[in-house]
Amino acid sequence: MRAFTMLAMLPLPMILLACASASPPRAADANAGIDSLNARIVNAYRTHDAQAYGTLYTDSAVFEWPAFNTVRGRAGMAEMARGNWASLRDMDLALTVSSRRVDGDHATEFGAFEQSWADSSGARQAEFGRYVVTLARQRDGRWLMEHFFGFEDSTRTLAAKQTKR
Repeated sequence: MRAFTMLAMLPLPMILLACASASPPRAADANAGIDSLNARIVNAYRTHDAQAYGTLYTDSAVFEWPAFNTVRGRAGMAEMARGNWASLRDMDLALTVSSRRVDGDHATEFGAFEQSWADSSGARQAEFGRYVVTLARQRDGRWLMEHFFGFEDSTRTLAAKQTKR
């Protein structure tokens, strides 16, 4: 009987370990992970890396923008970025997070963005807008975008970017 009890108890530590690893992230860890995702988004813009941009979304992600057709999935995100970024030189992106809510393995972020670039004449352009994104924490702890919705507030020509002499 004692041997049976010992064998029956054997899976318990494995179950407890599985439950512990599936626990929701601490708020500080979640925020750090999402901030890291935002930094990778900015880097993908700066380096024109459409493939890296696509990997920041879940397989079933949805991208909505009033001026575009809805885009779905990682491959769709990469293709959209590749096409949209082709004519933009010296591109940059700044994100300003205004609110973030984390609930377990899901989060929602609201914010504003400024995307700037040099157009074909060399003039510096900037698009200003707002966004909301839902995010999902993956099994490996990384955060990815599930659903992005954004819209433009305005676009304007900026002063030429200063170059160091």
